[in-house]
This record gives sequence, C-alpha cells and structure tokens, in this order.
Amino acid sequence: MNDHLEIQSLKEHITEKFKNHEEIEALRHKRINELLDHYNKEIEGNEGTIQRIHTRVDRIDTKIKTVQGVGTALATALGAVAAWLGMTTK
Repeated sequence: MNDHLEIQSLKEHITEKFKNHEEIEALRHKRINELLDHYNKEIEGNEGTIQRIHTRVDRIDTKIKTVQGVGTALATALGAVAAWLGMTTK
C-alpha cells in the first residue's frame, strides 16, 4: 500500500512539473511575442522619423544648391563688371 502512495505521489509530482514547464513555456512565448510587437511598433515609429530626416536632408541639399547657384551668378556678374570696367577705363 505504501508503494502505491509513493507511486501516486511521484505521478502527481511529475504531472505538476510538466504543468509548470508548460506554463513557463507559454509565458516565454508570450514575452517573445510582446517583444516582437514592441520591436515592430518601434520600427513603425522610426519610419516616420526617417522620412522626416530624408525630407530635411533634401531641403538642405536644395538650399545648398541654391546658394551655390547664387554664388556662381554673383561671381559671373562681378567678373563681367570687372571686364567691363577694364575695357572702359583704357
């Protein structure tokens, strides 16, 4: 009779261990899914930031080209004025 109680106790212990293991695995998978969801939300949030940065870089690039164009126009105009002054003062 005592052996029967020990076997029953061992079966209950093993059953409890398997149940606890399954619960731990379920919690682990739940946490992994939470982390993946957070990562996906973070990526989606970063996409907007990346788009804004690209827009700013494009605007800065356009402004630089505009300033370079104005500088070239001014240099050309000054060169023309200097040439005209050089021709008219002789």
